[in-house]
Amino acid sequence: MALFDGDTGVLPLRVRHVLVRLLKGPYLDGGRDEKAWTTLLDHQEVLRSRLSELFLDLQVDHGRKIAVLRPVDPELLGTASRATILRQQRTLSRVETILLLRLRLLLDRHATAQTEPTVTLEELADVVAHYQPAEEQDALRDADTLGRAVAKLQARRLLIPTALDDVYLISNALPLALPFENIGDVTRHLEAVAAAGPAHDGGLPQDSLPLAEDEADAEAAGTGPGAAAQTDQEGLL
Repeated sequence: MALFDGDTGVLPLRVRHVLVRLLKGPYLDGGRDEKAWTTLLDHQEVLRSRLSELFLDLQVDHGRKIAVLRPVDPELLGTASRATILRQQRTLSRVETILLLRLRLLLDRHATAQTEPTVTLEELADVVAHYQPAEEQDALRDADTLGRAVAKLQARRLLIPTALDDVYLISNALPLALPFENIGDVTRHLEAVAAAGPAHDGGLPQDSLPLAEDEADAEAAGTGPGAAAQTDQEGLL
């Protein structure tokens, strides 16, 4: 049954809603929307098919009730062209990388202790300062850098504000953003970033970390070359 004039689609309304939710990103949280999660599971095959035609792979973490989209590697299509990729990516800055790796470790510790995975802005600042040589520290510059990094993580809902000022909940989607097979790999990557030093703050090579950031999101956050640009396609990355 057509939902509007000229509608040639065949999916029920609730399935289309879930498809749009996935495309808008950054992820679908089944813990917060049980109906959408049930719809996704019941219609996972057809959703995967529709998304595959857009060169997007649906990744589902049943334990955490998180679903996220990832672009298909162009090399798997027999081409190095990124023309098929909806979300162009860039590498992360050193501070963003450090924060995400430490948050990934912290989330795992809270899961083991069965406690709520929260972190304060002060704790995040301490993390950045810990990996910044004393001679390179500048209070105003570092506070600004941290603020922009935290804003990006909030935009992707990897850090979720709480009722308390400057206290954030670490999202269960983070393991999908940092899909390490072993938690020890996180520590090794963190040590490698720390060893690289602040000179590499312009961004780490994409193959050094299984996480990159949507270029359009960077612009929307005011850090990219087209800072005025806006997008509804915010990805987890």
